Amino acid sequence: MPAESYLPHRSTRYVNTEQSKSEKPLPELYSDTVHCCGCTACASSCPVKAIRMTPDAEGFLYPEVDAAVCIRCGKCTKVCAFQKHQGGQKEERGEPAVYAVKHRDEAVRAASRSGGIFTALSDAVLRQNGAVYGCALTEDFRAVHIRAADSRERDRMRGSKYVQSDLNDVFPQIRADLQAGTPVLFTGTSCQVAGLRAFLGKAYDNLYCADILCNSVPSPLVWQKFLSSMAERAGSPVREAVFRNKAKFGWKAHTSTLRFANGKTVDTDDYRILFSRHYSTRLCCTQCPYKSVQHPGDITLGDYWGIEKACPGFSDNKGVSLVLVNTEQGRRLWDALDVSQLEVRAAKLADSIQPMMQKPCPAAPDRAAFWADFERLPFDRLTARYGKVSWKIKLKRKLRRLKKLLRRH
Repeated sequence: MPAESYLPHRSTRYVNTEQSKSEKPLPELYSDTVHCCGCTACASSCPVKAIRMTPDAEGFLYPEVDAAVCIRCGKCTKVCAFQKHQGGQKEERGEPAVYAVKHRDEAVRAASRSGGIFTALSDAVLRQNGAVYGCALTEDFRAVHIRAADSRERDRMRGSKYVQSDLNDVFPQIRADLQAGTPVLFTGTSCQVAGLRAFLGKAYDNLYCADILCNSVPSPLVWQKFLSSMAERAGSPVREAVFRNKAKFGWKAHTSTLRFANGKTVDTDDYRILFSRHYSTRLCCTQCPYKSVQHPGDITLGDYWGIEKACPGFSDNKGVSLVLVNTEQGRRLWDALDVSQLEVRAAKLADSIQPMMQKPCPAAPDRAAFWADFERLPFDRLTARYGKVSWKIKLKRKLRRLKKLLRRH
C-alpha cells in the first residue's frame, strides 16, 4: 500500500444516519482529529448515551455519534475543554511551587519510574478513606483507568505506561464518589484532567487532580502489535512488561523489558524508538495546549530531568520526582503528605523546565508512510525501516552485555 493511499479519518464519525428521524443537524464534535484527545468528556456527558468511544485505524479512541439516538441537545460540544484550551481559553494561574522528591522506602522507589511521589500522594488520600483513579495494565496489557480503594489495587497504577489509556466510564464513577463525599485523587494526562473538570462542571473540595508531564500518547494498536511480535519471536506469551526497567538499567535509561511464560527475558528499545520519533503519537499531541508551566492539575508530576543542576547531589540514578504545586487544592494535598516518608528539596522553576513544558511534540515527517506500512509489514520490518538504532545506543547495548559477562566471571 503506497503511503499516499493512507487516508485516516478526519472529522466526527456518525453511525445509523439513515435511521435518524430528526431534521436538526448532528453535533460536530471535531472538524479534524487534531482537535480530539479522546478524553471521553463528550461521551460521558451525553444524557441518552448516543456517543461511544471507538478505535480508528491507528487504534486511538474517538467519539462516534449514533444519529438514531442523538437528541441534538448540544451538551457534548459544550463540554469539550481540549478545543477551548487550544483556542486559548485557559485559566491563568500564578507560578507553581516546585519540589524535588524521593520516597525514603527503596521498595516504593524501585516500583516507581521516578521518585515515588504518586505513592505518597495516593497514600494521603487512602488514609482519608478515599478513592484513587489512575492507569493500570490489564492481564492482556491494555492500558485502562481503574478505581482503587486500597494500596493493593493502587499499586497496579505505579510505573509509566507509554500508551494511551482507555478511560472507560470513570468520569461518572468519579462524580458519584464526589457526590457521596468520598475524597478522590485522579491522575492522568493534562488533557484527561481537563476533560474530567469540564465533565464535572464545578469544583469539588474533595477532588484532587494530578496530571503528568507527558511527551505524547502512543497508539494502543502499535503497543499490541509490538507485544504480539515479541511473543512470536520468543515462542511464548508475554507475562510481564516493564516500559522502563529502572532496576536493571538505571533511572535515566528507557529500555523496556519483556518476560515470557517460557522463562525468557528480552530487553529492547524498539517500541520506545517508534514512540520517541512520534510515529505512534496521537495527532492531537502535535497541537497540545498544555506544553507550558500552566497545567490543569492541582499538582503536576514528572521525572526531574536536570536535577543535577537544580539540586546538586540529590540524584542517585534511582529516580527523582518533579512536583509542581499549582493550586490551593494542590497545596492541601501536599500538606497532607506524610513527610517522614519523603526526602524533599525546594527548587526554582527556572531550573526545572522540561522539554514537554515548552512546546508540543512535532509530527513525524513520514508519519503517513509509517501507517501505510503498519498495515502490511511485520513489526520487525517496521522497526528496521523507521526505528533504526543509532551507533550510540548500539554501543551502550554492547557495553551492557560486556558488563553482564564480567559479572558472571
